[in-house]
Amino acid sequence: MSEPHALLRREATWPDAAAAAAMLLQPLLAEAAGSDARPVSLTLDYGAPAEAGAPVTLEAQVERATRTLVFAHGRLLTASGEVAASGSAIFRRVTGQT
Repeated sequence: MSEPHALLRREATWPDAAAAAAMLLQPLLAEAAGSDARPVSLTLDYGAPAEAGAPVTLEAQVERATRTLVFAHGRLLTASGEVAASGSAIFRRVTGQT
């Protein structure tokens, strides 16, 4: 598992449909949570508008982790640094390891 609070970053392009932003953010949140974690919930909030195909930067990190749950937060930033979307996710550890 990634160490808690390690910030992951990736470059991508804003999708054609705003709801598809979850498809960009969820895999990075899962990577931050670790390979032993499975998604329980994902909440997505939209911010600054972005045009389809525009470059965005994805960020994700673990905010808190317990023996059984991982709480992660991420965001998609426009080229000018505005938050186009942010998301919070909860993952359950399938092995129960810390």
